[in-house]
Amino acid sequence: MLRKKLLIVFGSLIGLLVVMAVWAVAALQGVLRDLDNISAQASAIVEQTSGLNAAVTDIEAELYRLQSAKARHLDTLIHQVQTAQGLTEKIGEHDVVRQGDLAPVYKKLQVDLEAFTASVTLLGTAQDAALVLRYNVQALEQAVALHGGVARIDRGARDRVRGEQEDLAARFRWLVLGMTVGCLVLVNTAILSLLWAAGRVLKPVDQLVEATRQLRQEHFDHRTHLDGGDEFSELAEAYNSLAERVQRHEKQRMEVISQMGLTLNHDLNNALAVVELQLQMLGQRSGGDDKVKLCLRQIRENLNRMTATLESLKHIKRIVLTDYIAGVKMLDLHRSTQIEPPASSPAPEEADTP
Repeated sequence: MLRKKLLIVFGSLIGLLVVMAVWAVAALQGVLRDLDNISAQASAIVEQTSGLNAAVTDIEAELYRLQSAKARHLDTLIHQVQTAQGLTEKIGEHDVVRQGDLAPVYKKLQVDLEAFTASVTLLGTAQDAALVLRYNVQALEQAVALHGGVARIDRGARDRVRGEQEDLAARFRWLVLGMTVGCLVLVNTAILSLLWAAGRVLKPVDQLVEATRQLRQEHFDHRTHLDGGDEFSELAEAYNSLAERVQRHEKQRMEVISQMGLTLNHDLNNALAVVELQLQMLGQRSGGDDKVKLCLRQIRENLNRMTATLESLKHIKRIVLTDYIAGVKMLDLHRSTQIEPPASSPAPEEADTP
């Protein structure tokens, strides 16, 4: 059935459109989520590396102060080292740092921080001034190494984040391109489907409209043929069946009227022959009276008119009614004997086939 085919075609298009829309929304959300995650990691790494640099700088300043001071109060230095350790652990929580090229740099930073912590511990436990000075210088050198490691991590993290952002931007561009191509394909497919559906609907509709016009013009022999096994073919079959029944019924009516005309013509011809004979006898007895001759001529004219009327009943091709009086119709013999309706045929209410 055509309706089922249309439902399948347009239902499939709508389903594809919904699937594509859901996929596009999910893909866009994934790209935006990854971009937000990378941006958040970049901001956190920059902030934490800056904090670690500041902490190492404070440790250096504290080491210089301890180097010049006679008394050693290591509470501030220990607190600063603990702060640096905490920041280092937070930096290692990011995927950007744990994976890729930054993983060995971060491990070296952890090793340098452990060595620096050991040097600070030895600085706090040493009693000899020479050892204290040596451990202090060693800690300062290790602090410089920490600065270098933090700088490498900061620079590497920035490069890694920039690369991932570029990858996401390229992914986003390809995603938009794919969505555009998919939408164009769906739109063109929908247009082609609409054109196909219009052809499957408009063509049979035109044929059915033409068939109804032929039926209205009393061309009962017109038939329409539609293939496809759909609703329109069923309508065409129904129209052909109706036209065939109307044609058969009309033929039967024409046969009845023709037979009635033959019967009337036979009976009235016999009566008219007798009347004509009596008129001839009256004409012979009139003695040449003009008034009698005029009456006889008028009688013969009306008899000839009756004969022509009866003769036309035998040649009726179709039934055309016309108004006789208000609310009453009669048979139009002149138009009913014509095979095709004239060009200036009357309106349907004046030429009706019941």
